[in-house]
Parts: sequence; structure tokens; C-alpha cells
Amino acid sequence: MFKKLFGSLTGDNKKETQNHYEQPETPNDNYEEDDYDNGYQEVEYDPETLHGTHYSVEDFDAEVARRSEAWIQDERDSGENLDEKDIQNIYFNYRRTVYTEWNNCDSDQMIRFEHANSLKYSGIQTSGFVKVDDNNPYLEPVHGVDLRTYTAMCLKISAGVDYLEVCKAMGFEPAIWEELNTIWPQRMGEDTSFTVTTLFGQYYAENVTVPQLENVKAEISAEGQANLDRLKTDRYFYEELAGARQAAYEYGLDGAQWILDNFGINLADFQSVAMQWLTEQNQNWNSADITEYHDYQQAKQKEYAAKFAAEQGGNIADDVNF
Repeated sequence: MFKKLFGSLTGDNKKETQNHYEQPETPNDNYEEDDYDNGYQEVEYDPETLHGTHYSVEDFDAEVARRSEAWIQDERDSGENLDEKDIQNIYFNYRRTVYTEWNNCDSDQMIRFEHANSLKYSGIQTSGFVKVDDNNPYLEPVHGVDLRTYTAMCLKISAGVDYLEVCKAMGFEPAIWEELNTIWPQRMGEDTSFTVTTLFGQYYAENVTVPQLENVKAEISAEGQANLDRLKTDRYFYEELAGARQAAYEYGLDGAQWILDNFGINLADFQSVAMQWLTEQNQNWNSADITEYHDYQQAKQKEYAAKFAAEQGGNIADDVNF
């Protein structure tokens, strides 16, 4: 259960949660598209919304609506039937257009803006920009256990601590854990804003704990600790092990166990670091760096795939000539 859940958080076997649309063509001459000349060489951004400080959010939203509604009307006048997704598509693209124009910014800054405002504009939370409503029913404690405490328990168990030991430290029966481990994942699946899932990932990245579990520790060797410390600071080392783990899974091995056996890093610690890198990436989006890290991971995955293939006597297709 943990591996599947963590995979969805960090991108392994992940389904798309948000549509990315192609830019619609500009309507012909039915309206004029005003250019916004802000006169800024270097734009200052609000640290929370990442909107430029030289305009108001209300003016921005109004301009997006003006352009979008003009395009929508133009389409309808031409006999097009627009559904809700079409309308969302139009707003999505004009939001990008207006933001880029008004801030004279590149696509990386525009994506950072989208991440910071993902809940407002798309209804979906983004790691690193979680906004929590105190009245969110999906975050109500289960048997008195809130999401932060549940995450702390998951960390200990996925690190290799027996769940019975965790339950004993928490002071409740194993049956309570079974219910917690049913209801919280169920809420993650039902919450269309991904608040629960994203907040769980954030707590995981923070490696949260609670007083009851502070003295419950998984064993880690000196070598494992050294590798873990490096994993937290060396992005290339993380990408290498992420590629190796994926290659291991593809060759029928337990990737998480392979990392533990060869580098002394347990699943909980590895996924915690993975969430740290994901959050940092979302907050400081840089497409060039992301491409470089992706290519590096893919290259390492191929290297380890060749290694695993050799250990298993080669791939089945190696002897096939076309």
C-alpha cells in the first residue's frame, strides 16, 4: 500500500491530475486585445501569490475574464458548442497569456505562478503551495488521529518498524491502525482538490514525528546514514538511485528493498527525500534544470537496466536478429 501511495506522490506511475491545453488561436477581429505595458524592467512579485505587485489581482482576473468571454462569444457566434472543459481551456490559456504579458516573464515564472495559485484557479493543490481550510471535512481526525500523526506513523512503519510496536507506542489497539490505514487513504482518493494527498506528502518531506514516537526508531547503519545525508544534498545521487530503483522494478526486483540492501536507505527515508526534492522543484521551477535531471535519471536507469539484465543472463530479445 505504501509503495503505491508514495509512487503517486513522487511521480512514479502517476496519472495526470491536471490538464494542460494547447493555446487557442486568437479570435479574428471581433475584439481588440489590449497590450499591457507595465514599464518594468524587473518585476517585483508578491511572495504568496506571485502576481506582479504593479497591478491588482482583481484587475488581472478581470482582464482574463474579458478576453476569455470575448473568445467564448466569438466561438458561439460561429456556431460552436462549448462544454465546461472548453471554457476551462480558454480561461487557462488566457490566464497564461495575460500573466506573461503583464509581467514580461518567461515560461518558468509563469509555471511558478500556476503552482502558487493552483487551488484558486484549478481546484487542485500543488506540493510546496498547500493551502488548508480549517473546516475541510477530509482533514477531520479519525479516532482522534489527525493527518500529521497518521503520517508520522506511516513513516515509522515504512522505515521498517513493526506496526505493533508503533501501535503500542501510540497507546491503541492494532485494529485502530487498520481503520486509520483504510480511512485516510480513502479520503485521499475522494478529495478532488488533492489537499489530503499533498499535505500528506508535505508532512512526509518534513519527516514529521509526534512525542509518542520520538523514541521509536528504525535501525540504520553508518553507511546508510552517510548515503541518506548525501541523498538530501546531492540531486544527481538522488536521480541515480531513483533511476536504479525504477530499473529494478522493471526487472522483477523490489526496488525499495534493493535500495535498502545496497545503500542502507529504507523506503520511508527515500520517499521523504523524494518529496523534499519535488517540493523544492515546484517552488523554484527551472525547466533547464528539470530537463537535465530527467535526462540524467533516464541515463542511469538504462545503465542499471543493463546491469540487472546481465545479472539475469541477458534480455530475452538479445538473441533475436531482425
